[in-house]
Amino acid sequence: MDFLKHLGENIRRRILNKSEFVSVELFAHENQIPKSTLSEILNGKNDPRLTTLAKICSGLEIPLSDLFRDPVLDSWVRESAAKYNPRRRHSSNKPSKEKSDHPRKK
Repeated sequence: MDFLKHLGENIRRRILNKSEFVSVELFAHENQIPKSTLSEILNGKNDPRLTTLAKICSGLEIPLSDLFRDPVLDSWVRESAAKYNPRRRHSSNKPSKEKSDHPRKK
């Protein structure tokens, strides 16, 4: 699954479902988001900054966490978490605990 593409589709659907926004362009203008940036996000071509997501959520009048409350995104996060969790890495990546040639000072 392409996370950014799915996130963009989720945001687009929410924008268009709000009756006060006739278009994505109007939403971008009213929420001080460059039209090109919003377009890239909605098309999954931009990894948005947290501040941009916060502006989007403010315009949608939803908490930031609502953007990620989605069964598809939840599944992706669960599947991907092990790759990014440092506690789950192989033991060969752990620092060595070999004794040093230098004795400890007391």
